[in-house]
Amino acid sequence: MPLHDRSASPRRSSILREISRSVPNQLSAFRLLMVPVLWVVAAFRLPVVLGVGWALAAATDVLDGYLARRSGTTTRFGSGLDSLADHLLTLSGFAWLLLFRRAFFREQLVPLLVWGALGLTVLAVSWLRFRRFADLHLYSTKAAALLGSLFAISLLVLGTYRAPVFHVVIGVCFFAALEALAVLLTRSRVDEHVGSIFLRRPARG
Repeated sequence: MPLHDRSASPRRSSILREISRSVPNQLSAFRLLMVPVLWVVAAFRLPVVLGVGWALAAATDVLDGYLARRSGTTTRFGSGLDSLADHLLTLSGFAWLLLFRRAFFREQLVPLLVWGALGLTVLAVSWLRFRRFADLHLYSTKAAALLGSLFAISLLVLGTYRAPVFHVVIGVCFFAALEALAVLLTRSRVDEHVGSIFLRRPARG
């Protein structure tokens, strides 16, 4: 057996063991596995079915976080798995909208580009300051993720949207990105569960 195969086997077993330890990790793994399945649906050009599947995958994001906090089983591995699944699903969602709802991108190109630039800035600052991509669990980013998912899924399924609703959603997304940037610039270490920059930090004794 090649050396790299022998070294990969324990790592694979360790990952599977971590996933099997808790329901939240299993939900995150399910969401991660849903991404290639949904791409197959997209290849068959079934946007409504794709939207329903996307909604199902997004629902596991809400559920796994709730269960992890309630059971006290939040771990670094679980947080990383959750973040990986979220990012892949979000990037795929953008691609699906670009495939099936191009008119939306033409109509809202400027605010979408500004939001994308803000997101890239947050990632760049996180890497430059802490040499990692911080997975900040801010209340604003959670609200932005929820509203953004609901808006994007409805756009994919219904094929139409209301401009005022989009403006509210993109406004929340702008605020969340700016708050994340402020946290990264003003804190000396990554506190992923800070909640909000407007909350007082707990006293250290």
